[in-house]
Amino acid sequence: MITDFYTEYLVAKIPTGGDKAKQILFLVGLTLICGFLFWFFGPILGLMVTLAVMYGAYHLFTGFSKEYEYIITNGQLDIDRISGQMDRKRLVTVDLETCTAFGKLSDAPEEPDGTTIVLASANNGETDYYCDAKHKSAGNVRIIFTPNDKIIDGIGMFLPNTMKVEFKKWRTADLLMKKRSGSNDEEEE
Repeated sequence: MITDFYTEYLVAKIPTGGDKAKQILFLVGLTLICGFLFWFFGPILGLMVTLAVMYGAYHLFTGFSKEYEYIITNGQLDIDRISGQMDRKRLVTVDLETCTAFGKLSDAPEEPDGTTIVLASANNGETDYYCDAKHKSAGNVRIIFTPNDKIIDGIGMFLPNTMKVEFKKWRTADLLMKKRSGSNDEEEE
């Protein structure tokens, strides 16, 4: 019998080339706007307006950094997106008993038509996993994320009984492969 269970993991999204291009364009645009404001308003008022614009731009710029938090509480998986370490938004909450498939993203079958994709991965490609589940309002969802060992084992605890035997076989093989390669993602926590 399972009593209360709670675990969480925070992963930072690795910026893509597109993200970096947006940041560069943002900085170039900010420089042009500040130069224009300084020229238009003159040295004293221009400096005050420019500083106000730069303050607002700082908050916008920090929003480019994204983190995802995975939380398992008594069989529910919550995925939150944190932008700029300030703004938190719940992306999805699923009951793990409604899972229909779970595993490495590289082994994932094609998602059925009408499936809602929730992308919450670190964007490193190697350690991404997927979890197909039923959501109360969104219907079928596929969560693509980058969990650590505690989150993977927590998911395994709450999978439907029909999936637990297959999960244990897969997990044992996965842990043996990690042990042979010397990989241990517990050190990353």
